[in-house]
Amino acid sequence: MIPLANLPHPSLSSLPMVSPILFPQQVITTASQRILTVMLVLLSSLTMVQAQRDFCIASYNVENLFDCEDDPATDDNAFLPTAPRHWSRSRMWHKLQCISKTIISMGNDTPPDIVALAETENDSVLTLLTQRSVLRRAGYRFVITNSNDRRGIDVALLYQPSTFRLLAYESIPVNFGHMPPRPTRDILHVQGITFTGDTLLIYVCHLSSKLGGAGLTGKYRRVEALTVAHHLDSLLTVCYPTAHAVVLGDFNEEPHELPVTHALQALPCTDTATILPHRLYYMIPRVASCHPEVKGSYRYQGHWQLIDRMFVSGSLLNGQSALQTHPSSFHIHCPSFLLKKDDVYGGVQPFRTYNGFRYQAGFSDHLPVFLKLKSSLRQKESTPAPQQRGSI
Repeated sequence: MIPLANLPHPSLSSLPMVSPILFPQQVITTASQRILTVMLVLLSSLTMVQAQRDFCIASYNVENLFDCEDDPATDDNAFLPTAPRHWSRSRMWHKLQCISKTIISMGNDTPPDIVALAETENDSVLTLLTQRSVLRRAGYRFVITNSNDRRGIDVALLYQPSTFRLLAYESIPVNFGHMPPRPTRDILHVQGITFTGDTLLIYVCHLSSKLGGAGLTGKYRRVEALTVAHHLDSLLTVCYPTAHAVVLGDFNEEPHELPVTHALQALPCTDTATILPHRLYYMIPRVASCHPEVKGSYRYQGHWQLIDRMFVSGSLLNGQSALQTHPSSFHIHCPSFLLKKDDVYGGVQPFRTYNGFRYQAGFSDHLPVFLKLKSSLRQKESTPAPQQRGSI
């Protein structure tokens, strides 16, 4: 675990609040009293709106966000200027702007507070994304893993320090034991405190693909999910019993498939009366409200799949904390600019950067998903668990 207490983070107390209006000493007439009463009511309403603002968590597989430099330690040769796809700085910059547009469009008024990213090559491209693209206005910071993935792609987390105070993060490698070796992405664990004072334990995953067959590769995804489950259980049991958990990313498995769901011991969120605070529940979008033909986050050979998923602890569903969500608050983000006509299988599909080796100037082969959590600052009275330096 890498402690980040020594890094400068804006205080949560610096969140914008409505400033009081001061009046000079004078004789207040009856009309002035009425005006003052109306203004106080408006101020009270504005303060309540802020206290009940949404906290938004998103997940997006951005599909091959590479820089243009050769990394001799990885097999990134497919995304170099000399490769058949002719990856270039201008194409990289276009993709960064596409990602920025997508992230910004997920928020009604403000971009998501937290965005988990999959398939990012390194911190260089994320620095460009957060500091040089149009997304710089959102003020995101980021953390990223440094895994042994063959192609050199990693997972990362963007966060807004004004609403999420980062405490620590950890890159968790996966040990497959006696199984044949399979270099894969580390799991990114992030711990922080939201503006409501709630502690979040976040796990960003990009699990092994089905290349080689679902049955053969399922055992690898099971071990990866067990790695998350064991790490989370130790934190909730020993260190942070009142914390909330969010496990998200590209799982390369749908809800009806068993390896990941069983390993996490996750349940469908159907009966809110029997919610257990430390149990994980998987979220399923009811319908993609932005487009009637979209039935998942990824489309393979004409079939939609929901492989970009979120699991949340029951403490975020049982109505007992300042941050709360509901199954109906989980969405697939599918505005028209992220879609294109599927000329082979009919319907629509995600508008990706390349179709084979042909450059399309699109976005990604995945659609992002996001979860909204309602907040009420008035409900929170407990103090978050203290930060442990070095490890959690």
